Amino acid sequence: MNRKLQRLKRKLAWFFGIYLRGAHIATVDTKNGLLSFYNKDRTLGRSLSVEREFEFGGMHACVKLLVDNKHIVEPEKGTVMDVGGYIGMIGIGFLTAKLFNKALMFEPNPDSFKLIERNIKQNNMTDQIQAFNLGLSNEESELIMELSHKNYGDHRIRKEGAVDAGYYNEDKRQTIQVRATTLDNFVTENPAIDFDNVKMIWMDIQGHEGNFFEGATGFIKKHKNVPVAMEFWPYGLLRAGVPQDLFCSRVKDLFTNFYILDEADNKLHAIDEIDGYFKTFSLTPSGGCHLILVNT
Repeated sequence: MNRKLQRLKRKLAWFFGIYLRGAHIATVDTKNGLLSFYNKDRTLGRSLSVEREFEFGGMHACVKLLVDNKHIVEPEKGTVMDVGGYIGMIGIGFLTAKLFNKALMFEPNPDSFKLIERNIKQNNMTDQIQAFNLGLSNEESELIMELSHKNYGDHRIRKEGAVDAGYYNEDKRQTIQVRATTLDNFVTENPAIDFDNVKMIWMDIQGHEGNFFEGATGFIKKHKNVPVAMEFWPYGLLRAGVPQDLFCSRVKDLFTNFYILDEADNKLHAIDEIDGYFKTFSLTPSGGCHLILVNT
């Protein structure tokens, strides 16, 4: 079938057969795996339904870049840590593609976590994936999570204090309480987990990354060979209460270099260049990139 026609049919099937129906859990077979999601998710749910994948090419490109440049060795025998798992499409996707052998997933939203558990089971990965209904932050606490009505992958941890109006009307979002701890505390409290086999951290936590780094300092300094691939979104970082100087100082303390996965030349940048990219991507609310932080 012509690809354009096939995509049109999927868009119509998504809109009329999934989205417009009453609230329910939809299931679609994708490149990332057999995935169930809430049908009212108009962003990631739509992408999985229409494109039949989410960031699958970027996941492959990320691992290839790190292997080619000798930042990781034999990832297919190792573990990927998926921070901000949503419904599990990244962690499950890495294992489906056989890029990694095991995964550790962290997701604080209880509704999303139920789908992670469902998706792990229906992809027969219960022996390969350990999932935890927790956020990873800078302290052990109860945090406020604001819920997007459109993009369920954009549920975010809200900073303490007054909430300003935002570009995405964040101040009007419904909120829930979620549990969080630090990665350093989690490692100490779970000695049975083989953290030395972690080959890469993949993180997408909608601006909370600065808080994650503060709470993961011990782990990252002990495991300098573990790269961190993250969504770099200055607007989200600023909304989370982490200004440019604070975020940049934290990553400079932990890493020596970075790649921008979206750049065609895969240039290795000195970590001191991060301030310029923060400033550039701050110009618009949607500005950002896929950042890979490494130590050389």
